[in-house]
Amino acid sequence: MRAGRPPVALLLLLPVGLVLYGIMLANAAHQVTGGGEARMADAFEALFVTAGLWLVLAIMLVVGAVTGAMPAWSAVVAVVLIPVSAVATFVAIDMCSRSMQWPILYAVMLPAVTALYAFWLAMPGLHAILSLRSASLAVWGLVSALCAAAFIQAA
Repeated sequence: MRAGRPPVALLLLLPVGLVLYGIMLANAAHQVTGGGEARMADAFEALFVTAGLWLVLAIMLVVGAVTGAMPAWSAVVAVVLIPVSAVATFVAIDMCSRSMQWPILYAVMLPAVTALYAFWLAMPGLHAILSLRSASLAVWGLVSALCAAAFIQAA
């Protein structure tokens, strides 16, 4: 990708991701007032919206890696951590449905960090500020810590 050129493909994917992100967060913040059927409907909505969001985020990472640069080891880590992050996000939404309010931070942070990393990958001008290795280590370290915290808290 040429320096100074905006990441058009990512900008096209962004609105789709933002809509799914907003629906997911609204679902996480919403407290179901009905019985079992309402709770099941809410859970299925959370599952499908979260899966859709993480599919868009995975595509964004691929686009960021192809149009920019991504270390090979980081791609391997992404293949493992993207599905784990999706599950951790769903677990966080489930915790919110059980009247735990602060786990919504996992649902806010995990997709946001992933999307920002995809944009960072696609903007080589930013690589002069923070090296590929350092940024990748920071992102995947934060994602790992957030996932581990969500799973530990849910246990």
